Amino acid sequence: MRCDALVGYAWCRSSYVAIRSLSQLGLHVAAADTTRFGMGQCSKHTSARYVHANPRIDPEQFITDIIQILKDCQAYFYLPGHDEGEIVVRYRNRLPKDVVVPLAGYDTLVLANDKMQTAKIASELDIPTPRLIHWQNMDELKNAVEKIDKPMVIKLRRGSGAKAVFYAHGSEEVVSTANSLIKRYNLSPERYPIVQERVSGEGWGVSCLYWNGERIASFTHRRLREKITTGGTSTLRQSIHNQSIEAYAHRLLDRLRWHGLVMVEFKWDPVEKQSWFIEINPRLWGSIALPVACGVDFPAMTYIAATRGLKEARKLYHGYPDGIVARWYLGDLILSATLLAKLHPIAALRLLLPGGADVYDDLLWDDLGATASEFASYFIRFLKYRSTNPPAQGALG
Repeated sequence: MRCDALVGYAWCRSSYVAIRSLSQLGLHVAAADTTRFGMGQCSKHTSARYVHANPRIDPEQFITDIIQILKDCQAYFYLPGHDEGEIVVRYRNRLPKDVVVPLAGYDTLVLANDKMQTAKIASELDIPTPRLIHWQNMDELKNAVEKIDKPMVIKLRRGSGAKAVFYAHGSEEVVSTANSLIKRYNLSPERYPIVQERVSGEGWGVSCLYWNGERIASFTHRRLREKITTGGTSTLRQSIHNQSIEAYAHRLLDRLRWHGLVMVEFKWDPVEKQSWFIEINPRLWGSIALPVACGVDFPAMTYIAATRGLKEARKLYHGYPDGIVARWYLGDLILSATLLAKLHPIAALRLLLPGGADVYDDLLWDDLGATASEFASYFIRFLKYRSTNPPAQGALG
């Protein structure tokens, strides 16, 4: 059938929120992914489902598939859901000319995805940033770490979430971790991992919609609980305001003349009232259900800006209340399993109980197909991961 909008990376909860939001505007929304099964694909809000090649493995075929999908469904608004957006804007001139893709330009998106470059720009703008070590070889890295003698964070220059973030203390451990990442990902010197001083504090995020450098809406949340105990995707979060962090985020995005959706991550020490810039997430973010629940409907505003203009999009933003709590229930179940494996049964059992939130990312009583498919998708992906990455002998299964 003919659709108005196409949303990519449809299997996950962030894209599901976008599909649901656009559908509630009265639009026919198509879902695109590497598989037909997932949260967005199985939602009642989805009008059509399409499968494309894996953009990481075969970007050329992915673009070819997207071009055909856009022709088939006749969508005039295409919102990539994750990192495939960088490939889309790289080949934007090959897409149908009447299709709007609400993403920043290719160079800007590449820069935003580079944690080293964004840390340097933040420092230039006097935005507090964890101390960054500049190094080109292991001897330089070792000497620098010995002078600082504090816990360090080692992470890839590109990548989302906490999957490629490691913590180490002492020059030997830092050098060993960096070496391991270089070998594992076959990194050339210009792509060597970032090494920064580790800072403590709460995880905060400032989410924004910009249009050609002008800010339409802004929303701030703090993480109350995270899926990985050392930091990462939040399973429980709360709406809140913080003028200091918001000013820093807006200063950075103004400098980039941002276009589209984005979240800027910080660490915040509530005692010292000190913040540190961490990174930019230039894509749909996992916690987007919270601002939508608070009345800041980012996907809807993005569509309105693209089709009716900046002035009309601004009319949808009326601020938001503090204290609204959103929970990702499946994320808590994953955290519960982790705690149980670490022999913390009481803490694990507490996370199994629903409650403690005003809204859920994934317990959707009015769209049970989406809920069930999210749980099944994660289970299938876990089985695939375990089949290709078996646990070491003697490890907990």
